[in-house]
Amino acid sequence: ADLSAASGARLRIAGGSGLALAWPDARVRIDTRLALSGGGLPAVTLALAQTRVGAPVRGQGVMAPYAAGSARLALADLSFSATPGGATRIVTQAQLSGPLGDGRVDDLVVPLDVRWNGRGTLIANPACTPLAIGRLAVAGLTLDPLRTTLCPSSGAMLTIANGRLGGGVRLPATRLTGRLGQTPLTLAASGAQLRLGDQGFVLAGVAARLGSPERVTRIDLGTLTGRIAGGAVAGTFAGGSGQIANVPLLLGVAAGDWSLRGGVVALTAAMTVDDAAPDPRFRTLAVRDVGFRLADGAIAAAGTLYEPTRNVKVADVRIGHTLASGSGTADIAVPGIAFTEQFQPELLTRLTVGVIAEVRGSVTGAGHIGWTAQGVTSTGQFATKDTALAAAVGPVSGITTSVRFTDLLALESAPAQVATIGTINPGIAVTDGTITYQLLADQRVQIDNGRWPFAGGTMTLLPTTLDFAESGARRMTFRLDGVQARQFLGQFDFKNLDATGVFDGELPMIFDVEGGRIENGRLAVRQGGGAIAYVGDLTQKDLGMWGNIAFQALKSLRYRNLTIGMNGPLAGEMVTEVRFAGVSQGEGATSNFIVRRLQKLPFVFNIRIKAPFRGLLDSAQSFYDPSRLIKRNLPTLLERQKATPLIQPPASGQVP
Repeated sequence: ADLSAASGARLRIAGGSGLALAWPDARVRIDTRLALSGGGLPAVTLALAQTRVGAPVRGQGVMAPYAAGSARLALADLSFSATPGGATRIVTQAQLSGPLGDGRVDDLVVPLDVRWNGRGTLIANPACTPLAIGRLAVAGLTLDPLRTTLCPSSGAMLTIANGRLGGGVRLPATRLTGRLGQTPLTLAASGAQLRLGDQGFVLAGVAARLGSPERVTRIDLGTLTGRIAGGAVAGTFAGGSGQIANVPLLLGVAAGDWSLRGGVVALTAAMTVDDAAPDPRFRTLAVRDVGFRLADGAIAAAGTLYEPTRNVKVADVRIGHTLASGSGTADIAVPGIAFTEQFQPELLTRLTVGVIAEVRGSVTGAGHIGWTAQGVTSTGQFATKDTALAAAVGPVSGITTSVRFTDLLALESAPAQVATIGTINPGIAVTDGTITYQLLADQRVQIDNGRWPFAGGTMTLLPTTLDFAESGARRMTFRLDGVQARQFLGQFDFKNLDATGVFDGELPMIFDVEGGRIENGRLAVRQGGGAIAYVGDLTQKDLGMWGNIAFQALKSLRYRNLTIGMNGPLAGEMVTEVRFAGVSQGEGATSNFIVRRLQKLPFVFNIRIKAPFRGLLDSAQSFYDPSRLIKRNLPTLLERQKATPLIQPPASGQVP
């Protein structure tokens, strides 16, 4: 039999015993060959046969490739069976090429096992089956040829029931390669599921690598969900982490929304950022309001950094990166970090722990990081004004400086940075200082010099390098030049004392885990000496008659030589050794025969004071107060003079 349609389609039945129809129950027996062609339909040949009337119909056939526009479908090794009740099964292998969204799939080869139950339900591939794809391109993503295995995720890969599409596909661990635009891409997943009903999918354990191996950008995701619709793919992700090329910043705990449209990957997210260095220089920061865009082989991203435990804004960040060249930049703007009692620098970095504390002030500035295939560079300028803090040398206030970094990530600065300091108080307050310094790698600070006006002279910090990466000793030496004794005593409000003399010397200080201490400090009066005078009043009741006579005689002393040696901790007992000689009466003292006799003797006074450093300042008043010295020593001296008229022969030149 030959049948034809107005469209040009033609069906020919030929061969075998033909078709048989049995009466009265209208049963059919088929044993023939069918050939379908023309009318825009693919050429199909089927050989059908039944062993008996009412038995299932079975057949083998071939369908020539069928094309419509740029789409092409070919079915090979077609196997057919149908029961009298209408249940039908077709087993074949399909090879498909054609449009997919805004892209295309070529040479997709998959076995098909299609079953129709005769009651309105069709299912396909109820068991696992191999899949091969020659090429897949969608939304700017192009994958290389791949082979994997597809398994049904819900009974069958495809179901059609009551006109509704359903079913799903599950993939095992899979690794794909290809390109995103012109950028090399490797994409791996520990598992994936595709829902045909809504064209949605879920990927687990995603590991994406973009760029060449020597400058790869890494993106890892715990889960990735998406849906294909309108020529785009969009969804959500969670459990993300990654790193852009060789930028020493690690991204983590990322979650948000993503889309892939026309080769452009876009996402909005929140995440964290950490230092990639083995010994991190800053603590974990939260990144919010992240905007990320990957288009034409270039990444553009922006976000805001926050300290997560106090919710304090730290900086705004903008990143640009070119995947092909592996080069890019990151710009960091710090509008102003305010340090208060509740928010201290150690919340941002471990580098300040044990170095400074109780910071009050703010930091502003900007940084720039650039990278290429050859390496990373970073610069920046950061400033603080009128900042106060506690340091090993004591409380410091009024710090104002602007630091120009030549290597921001390593915290290295240009030479000759200048800081002005309002007040620093290691035990004796000094004001209006200036320090010239340079920040070096490995948490070292090179001090070129420091200078303060001090008691009519100057105090200078000699050049030194302080290592804050180690817990060892840090050494600083302060030099005093031209210190006026009168102004020095005036700092301590010694109202009953007056002194003259100009001093020079050095105070070597050592700071370590045990605190600060002075080691071999020495001050000496300049040539010409000076004077110490008690300007208060004493009555005879205070000292007695003989003490009062002696006090009036020694109320004002002149000395020719005076040295002060200091050793000991700033927070503990300081040992101070005072030696002065060449003593004579000063202006305002009452002379008598005892003093005139004593002045002919070359006295050398050696005094040793052991007291807490700050307590020592109070002790200084009693030392410089002659009344206290007289009360303590004059009675013993008079008793010895009575017992021995000549204390020591004049030839010896010295009396103890």
